[in-house]
Amino acid sequence: MNEIQGPDVPDNKPSEHFQYSEPVISKVTDYIFVGNLNAAYNGRTLCRNNIDSIIDMTRHSWSRLKVDISDVPDALGDGPALKQRCFEDINECIDASTEKKKRVLVHCRDGFSLAPTCIIQYLMVKQNMRLISAYELLRAKYPVNIRECHQNVLISLERALRPGGNIDPDISGVSVPMIGNSGSTLQEMTLH
Repeated sequence: MNEIQGPDVPDNKPSEHFQYSEPVISKVTDYIFVGNLNAAYNGRTLCRNNIDSIIDMTRHSWSRLKVDISDVPDALGDGPALKQRCFEDINECIDASTEKKKRVLVHCRDGFSLAPTCIIQYLMVKQNMRLISAYELLRAKYPVNIRECHQNVLISLERALRPGGNIDPDISGVSVPMIGNSGSTLQEMTLH
């Protein structure tokens, strides 16, 4: 199995932190799956879903390749460029698997923020999807609870991919909460 590993930065807000002892996994596209740590290390779950490759976004000491998109301050000159290089590594691994028609699981510890963020950015970059469309596709298939720091990365990516600030007409009036009970919506964030 191919494996890329990186950190899943814990959030200090306990109400937004989920833990499951059971594997949580879902098919996003024909070859891309999203899940939690328990899904990635459950042989039965991997076999049942015919998973061939794993992109591990958790913080483990045995990491071969660290892909860190969090804690990179945008205030530093190359913060966004650094995040872009991390996404490129992730996208390369997903592409390598999907081109061979092999199924890849992208997972983080709980499976609700960092792994979905990685898949959403992949859909935005590689399949030219708008942020709201990629988010809604994933949310329809899998429970998400995207942390604010990851939301900000996605919003920055949306702005970089569409510098004119054009708002997709199909998202006007859509109100999609990305964080548990924060009241923030994806539309509010993409409009500002």
